[in-house]
Amino acid sequence: MTAKTFLTISSIFAILYGLGFLWFPGPSIAIYGTEPEPHLILIMRYFASTLLAFGVLTWFGKDFREWDAVRAVLIPVTILNALGLLVTLWGMVEGLLSSMAWSSVILYAVFLAGAVYCLSAGARKLA
Repeated sequence: MTAKTFLTISSIFAILYGLGFLWFPGPSIAIYGTEPEPHLILIMRYFASTLLAFGVLTWFGKDFREWDAVRAVLIPVTILNALGLLVTLWGMVEGLLSSMAWSSVILYAVFLAGAVYCLSAGARKLA
């Protein structure tokens, strides 16, 4: 897989999830096993804004031609997915999330693996 393909897929997922969390924060919270209280809805919308910005960053980053620029996008992608994976696992261990959170664990792990692969492949898998 090329970095361009990976960043395209990553951006589409981030934008779709971001829009879903922005427009439907209550049902999104309920899916993960928590009551959609007003303060959680606000936090979910903050999370949505971050996902949307991340999605736009990766969307534009997919067209970068210089390896240093692509690398500058892939490093934050790696950090976001690693931290998201750890936070989600922590939430599950603490009993704060339903079993639906396993889907998030899987997505974070897959995107983390993709980002690490693209970083390790370097400039030879750029296009």
